[in-house]
Amino acid sequence: MTLFVPLEADTPLPAAPPFLAETSDSRAQISKVIRSILKAKRIVVICGAGISVQAGIPDFRSSDGLFKSLKRDNPREALASGKDLFDASVFNSENTTALFCQMIAQLWGLSQAAKPTAFHNVLRALDDRGKLLRVYTQNIDAIEEKCGLSFGVPEFEDKRCKGRSKMMTAAADCLIKETSPYEASRLLCPPADPPRCIPLHGTLQSMHCQICNYTYPLEEHLSSLTSGQPPQCPECTSMEQTRQLIGKRARGVGKLRPSVVLYNEAHKDGEGVGEVVKKDLIGSSKGKGRSGADLLLVVGTSLRVPGTKRMVREFAKAVRSRGTRSSHSTPSPGSSPRPSPGTDEEPPMKSIYLNLDFPVPTREWEGVFDAWIQGDAQGFADMLQEEIEREARAKELASERKRRREEEANSVEKNEAIFKVQPKLDAKPVKRKLSSPPTTSSKKRKVESPPTPPKTPTPHPTSQKFYVRIPPRPVPSPEVYITTTLPVPPFHQSIYPLGQPLITPEKSPSQAARINLATKAGRRAARLARAARGNSTPPALPRDENEVDSPQVDISDDEEDPSAHVLPNAFVRNMQYGLRAPDG
Repeated sequence: MTLFVPLEADTPLPAAPPFLAETSDSRAQISKVIRSILKAKRIVVICGAGISVQAGIPDFRSSDGLFKSLKRDNPREALASGKDLFDASVFNSENTTALFCQMIAQLWGLSQAAKPTAFHNVLRALDDRGKLLRVYTQNIDAIEEKCGLSFGVPEFEDKRCKGRSKMMTAAADCLIKETSPYEASRLLCPPADPPRCIPLHGTLQSMHCQICNYTYPLEEHLSSLTSGQPPQCPECTSMEQTRQLIGKRARGVGKLRPSVVLYNEAHKDGEGVGEVVKKDLIGSSKGKGRSGADLLLVVGTSLRVPGTKRMVREFAKAVRSRGTRSSHSTPSPGSSPRPSPGTDEEPPMKSIYLNLDFPVPTREWEGVFDAWIQGDAQGFADMLQEEIEREARAKELASERKRRREEEANSVEKNEAIFKVQPKLDAKPVKRKLSSPPTTSSKKRKVESPPTPPKTPTPHPTSQKFYVRIPPRPVPSPEVYITTTLPVPPFHQSIYPLGQPLITPEKSPSQAARINLATKAGRRAARLARAARGNSTPPALPRDENEVDSPQVDISDDEEDPSAHVLPNAFVRNMQYGLRAPDG
């Protein structure tokens, strides 16, 4: 059964073909077809003139097609149909040959002015995403090349005469073009991958000679085609002149003809096309299509040409066989043979036909297509393009979220690494116990040790920090001012108790410099000042037991010593005696 999916709503089910299945929700089925196309990985597209009508290229068999327009525009030629101008017998008459050349010149102008349609752009979008395996086009306008697809037919390699003929051709090219054998061998190497678009019926871009098969661009001989006269082959003309100069017989000069395939004639590059079709059907050992095509899309063709009909049938069988193997795989021994209700899904569509009319005779296409999408190819192309863009935006958002998650994970890992390194730097080195020297006996004795009690966590004493403060260098003062009027008896009859507070210079009106007499340097400065003032040698001071001479006593500055203003009793008496005025 073939599912009938109209692009326009409320379209009735046609009476023919009888094997069509009607759908209740056409929009849902269109979405399913689009999902099948986007899910495929190796799509083969076989297209016809229906995809180029919007670009200004007429089709062949419609009411306004090329066959009827040619018959209407040339009533004197008594053409049964415009198809007669695309038959190989067109070169049997000069009139039909002239009409054919003029028609080709007109079609060349239309193809040069044509721009890629929406369906051509969809083909390019599928190719950019790596889903397009091949495009086999029946059109001769070569618009596929304008949208960015590689175009052409690869040269056929005959494996039977592969070695000798290639060496002879390389040697001939070296002699003619004066190139090295290495460069000639590089030019003869086949491309790694065939072109993405293969023209099944030739192209309007070139012309070839009917005798020597030498190819020329059609644009160079456009004036001759417009006048209705096929141009002569320049290669045959130069070769004929050379033969006349050396005295050989003439072989004739061939005429150039457009490189399009006519009815009832063989394809000039048929072997090359056959090789590409074979690789896409059964796969190849390397390259993109190594597994063969997995989806067939036939667009804009009525399927009247025998060669194209055979290709469509073969590709439909190939893609369905691959879909059957992937979907109906062998169940595992532990799996249940009864499918669950939640996993009962319809098989994906593998062979899709998109055209306004179903091909005739209809009985030949029963069981070939999974779905017939009735409608314009450009409308379906717009739907497919919107879904492709939506999928691309979703992938971009997903990749952006993934990148953000990776950045967050990397930042977390960096922080954890920093936290792991910090305890290692603060940890104290652990002393390892020296292992006992190995015993010389070969037998090892097992020593059973008593069970160890559970370890209780012992508090570790906190490490004490020691600070060493260096007192600043004292600045000696030349004078010492003591503001007092009390009578001072001799030092051996001192009335001042121990711990007499020092009269500081802050209380004096002169605000003189202060000398810390609790330090050794301060006392030395006071003695020097007393000697300088009295012009006499100071008496020897008795040594006080609290005088700082040993390193065990902490010597600090005034701010750190709370008893810096308290002086020993003996030292106060000595200082008062030594600084007493001469008259008292």
